[in-house]
Amino acid sequence: MRTRHREEFLVTTAAALQSARSARDFLASFSAILRRYFPLERCIVYFKEPEGNVFKPYSDDDTSVPLPLIPEEADLVESFTGRREPMVDGPRTRMYFELFDRGTRGLLAGNGVNLIIPLHARSYFRGLLLARIDRSDLAAVHELTVAVQTAAVMFIPLIEAERLEFANDKNFYRLFKFDRLVLVGQMAASLAHELRTPLTTVLFEATAIKGRTGNDGAIAASCEKINREINRAGRLVESLLVFSKFKGLNLSHFPLREFVERTLAEIPPKKIPDSVEIRVRAEREIRVASDSDRLKQVFMNVLFNALEAMAGKGNGSIDIRIYSEYDELPRNIHHVIAIRDSGPGIPDAIKDRVLEPFFTTKKEGTGLGLYISYSIMKTLKGDLEIHSSGQGTQVNLILPAR
Repeated sequence: MRTRHREEFLVTTAAALQSARSARDFLASFSAILRRYFPLERCIVYFKEPEGNVFKPYSDDDTSVPLPLIPEEADLVESFTGRREPMVDGPRTRMYFELFDRGTRGLLAGNGVNLIIPLHARSYFRGLLLARIDRSDLAAVHELTVAVQTAAVMFIPLIEAERLEFANDKNFYRLFKFDRLVLVGQMAASLAHELRTPLTTVLFEATAIKGRTGNDGAIAASCEKINREINRAGRLVESLLVFSKFKGLNLSHFPLREFVERTLAEIPPKKIPDSVEIRVRAEREIRVASDSDRLKQVFMNVLFNALEAMAGKGNGSIDIRIYSEYDELPRNIHHVIAIRDSGPGIPDAIKDRVLEPFFTTKKEGTGLGLYISYSIMKTLKGDLEIHSSGQGTQVNLILPAR
């Protein structure tokens, strides 16, 4: 099969980049474009995800076996971080392909990959092209490599620019939101103290009225209703006080996986339906210096929200993943507890409101649970992120490495 002109391939790539909804979305079509212009029997593009320090596969091939994510510390990734030349499977490189396979659960051998091309652009190493090419067409490897690496110089900076723009917007929004959080906390403390006295007075008076009216059922029922509503208001006041009182941190060093498993073991079995499976996965041993009690409060709140989201939906699962990631430089490292449920997700109409104080969709809710959790993560010098779709919701609890 004759290889078409490299220029045509680059023009098609540029057009696909321009028409894609985002530069990252373009990756889903890149392998199909490559197969259109080059004699590739198999084509998988692995590209670095914006979070989690993993590389995600993009391929147009139909396969019954899902392609795995590749962690950044895998030999396959580390070997090409500083290497720009392609690697072709052969007698001299067989040992490398076997090494790469051991760290990727047989990815290369299982897909017949005999060619690896790193994707670099300036100082960025962002991906790999894994391909199977017929031995008789190995002469096309050089032309393919030049075309692929030229295309990488086009799309990698665009993807990075989108990522940095999103990160900057998100950081600005978080700072704005945290300023509001401090102000609302001060208001909440004053409001809670002011409400406590009149609520207590009303509760005592209602109790006294019920005692004086004897067997009058209508008045007794009204007094019971007043008691219930006063108690609900009291819980709201307590939430406000918890929200506004942040004492000094009680820091200690502890491993995150052990913390998660110990917290799960403390939950009464009846609180977790038999139809829900909770899975915990940790990439490696990760220790943090944090306040375990406050982190537990946040973790439990997020976990129970996930369980409530799946209530009545039949079988479901909650996947808890513990990992580290960093932005560009290893010294900018932070650790993440990602809690993902298989519920219906958060409706688009309220996605932007779930962290607002007093916003709730629960009949008996105060609307402060997630907002308090967010503020606690901020006091721990971390963050709380929520990602949701029709396939479920993921909440990331982010902690600093130091």
